[in-house]
Amino acid sequence: MAASASRPAERPSVLVADRSLSAREAIQSRIEAETSIDVIATARDLTAAYHLSEHLRPAAAIVSADLAAQPEFEVLALLFRGLGTRWILTGHDGTAFTMPAFPASDTRQTTDLIEWVARLGAPHAMPIHRTERKGRLDTPPTSDRSETDELILIGASTGGVDALLTVLGQFPRDCPPTLVVQHTGKAFSAGLARLLNANVAPLVEEASDGVPLRRGAVLIAPGCERHLTIAREPGRVARLADGLAVHGHRPSIDILFRSAVPVGPRVTAALLTGMGRDGAEGLLHLRRAGARTIGQDEATSVVYGMPRVAWEIGAVEYQLPLAAIGPALVRGGTITSTTRR
Repeated sequence: MAASASRPAERPSVLVADRSLSAREAIQSRIEAETSIDVIATARDLTAAYHLSEHLRPAAAIVSADLAAQPEFEVLALLFRGLGTRWILTGHDGTAFTMPAFPASDTRQTTDLIEWVARLGAPHAMPIHRTERKGRLDTPPTSDRSETDELILIGASTGGVDALLTVLGQFPRDCPPTLVVQHTGKAFSAGLARLLNANVAPLVEEASDGVPLRRGAVLIAPGCERHLTIAREPGRVARLADGLAVHGHRPSIDILFRSAVPVGPRVTAALLTGMGRDGAEGLLHLRRAGARTIGQDEATSVVYGMPRVAWEIGAVEYQLPLAAIGPALVRGGTITSTTRR
């Protein structure tokens, strides 16, 4: 990581993220020579860009297209939204552009990077909507670990970061114990938990081995090359288990879902947007064990891969648009009218 915090941020400030040192230096030199904008930091990878952005809160970010093509960029893009940070991508030739799959906060197309930077005096994008969380900090989640409690399980991959914000944003503060596997790099799961925690009503944190499952708490699988599972010993706790990658993923959604089969009738599970098939077979096992199962529909999925496979093999009881999944999970899968099989 190459970082500079050269000037106080009284004026709009920019973060530059690019693998190439020469590209970072060229962009920084152009901006500082041709505008009055400060380049507050530079980063050579997404991990550095995330931590610098979280700490320095730049007004804008310039990110190379190859970095933005990495799956972890979803988490960084969500952080930018939360901070009100504008961002734009650059190609190898220094051309600036926006990416349709991840629309920048300033969506006006441009090929002039300096022109875009010069516009930073305009008002920033609106940050993520923050859910009302009154009373949460002085009312911790209950430690009740009754075997009769309901459980919510969620799996997601490509496009899942934004989907999780929507789904968990509809959860009440005292939601049933919830476990989530989101495919992301191991350096980003803690940041994702912090972002979600700042914007939804329940407590969201990274899962740790042996932590009890509590009402009002959402546990995110850490990207630690171990699988997130549920154990009963007695009561229910989260376990981080060693094992081979499943469908190329560790942690794997399939492993989480399969671990909950013994308590299937108390489970409501959802498989959200994502590429591949991780989670589909585990969802089928859950449905056969008596769980209520939900799949995100094609129209609202960024990638209709995992939910499609789950639907085709009969693992999905209800197929729902993204906006309807949060309330359905909280209601234990009680749905009056929708696509059902």
